[in-house]
Amino acid sequence: MRHLLCRSSRWILLNVAGTAAYLQLASTLWVLPGEEGTPSGAGDAFYWLFVLVSMLVVFLALNSAALFFIVRRVRASGNKVSLATWLAVAALWVGTVTYDHHRSFRVIDPQYGIEVVLELDA
Repeated sequence: MRHLLCRSSRWILLNVAGTAAYLQLASTLWVLPGEEGTPSGAGDAFYWLFVLVSMLVVFLALNSAALFFIVRRVRASGNKVSLATWLAVAALWVGTVTYDHHRSFRVIDPQYGIEVVLELDA
């Protein structure tokens, strides 16, 4: 039981460190005060895809594997504490991604757009 608790604690700490690292990396894409309405940088989509999405995929794979083993353990022992812990970690990740989305969401001011005028033949 002690070994299981130690492994569970390491898994929780890994996820907490992962959410902190994710927010640290994601903060480079957040809208700075005073820059609301301005377009973002040209490489932001690549950074988001190759760094942030990759990190999310790695943690999704790790936590999915953990869920598989937790469900097997719950079926064998009936103890649902580890399942509740997994749900708390999943909620932590959902909250982390939601917070990042909130901070990085941009509404581009129309002054930065290109006006397109269509002329239709009458």
